[in-house]
Amino acid sequence: MNIALRMVRDMAGGAVERGRMKLGGTILFAAVLCLLIVLCLPLPGWTVQTPTETVQGTVNEVLYLLTELKETSRAGQRQWEIEQIVRRAFNYQEMAERALGEVGAQATAVDRRQFIRLFVQVLRDDVVDRLRDYTAAQVAYLAEQPEEPGRVRVLIAPAGLAIDTRMAFHLIHRDGGWLVDDVSIDGASIVATYRAQFSRILREGSFLDLMEYLKLKAPVA
Repeated sequence: MNIALRMVRDMAGGAVERGRMKLGGTILFAAVLCLLIVLCLPLPGWTVQTPTETVQGTVNEVLYLLTELKETSRAGQRQWEIEQIVRRAFNYQEMAERALGEVGAQATAVDRRQFIRLFVQVLRDDVVDRLRDYTAAQVAYLAEQPEEPGRVRVLIAPAGLAIDTRMAFHLIHRDGGWLVDDVSIDGASIVATYRAQFSRILREGSFLDLMEYLKLKAPVA
């Protein structure tokens, strides 16, 4: 009789323990699920930037650095900081490939990496040259125009300045955000301009000549 009672108690205890384990597993699963949901939700006040906001943020960052690091002694730091902005805000690898053209397919991986590194520095200096006479308060954001699915053009111009140059930032939608894919100055594409320059150098010389040209065009401070 005692043995039977013990068996009943053991069976009941096992059932309770299994119930506790099952309940614990359910609670753990629910907790993990809630955590995943919370992580996937946008943070309060956080929204994806529009193309215009992306351009405005990039331009303001560059103008801020041109003001804060304007001393000649800080030229190296200024170059480095602005280059990081270009690497973050521009679709620079594909821009470099388009500028290089068919020659890029024939170049070695090492040569392509070297070319892209120098291309970013040239792009950095060209962006700086175009924005150097602006201040954040003098940039007018004129329009945001769709070009094709996933591509938008943002037009800017100097406000209240004697300069009559309009810039268009062409952006492509990538990974939930926007990257600058080209810049036009009064309608002339900067990538197309690069490609014409690079093609002429390659016709008359070699890939090494192109590398030397890029080094001279964007000297390191």
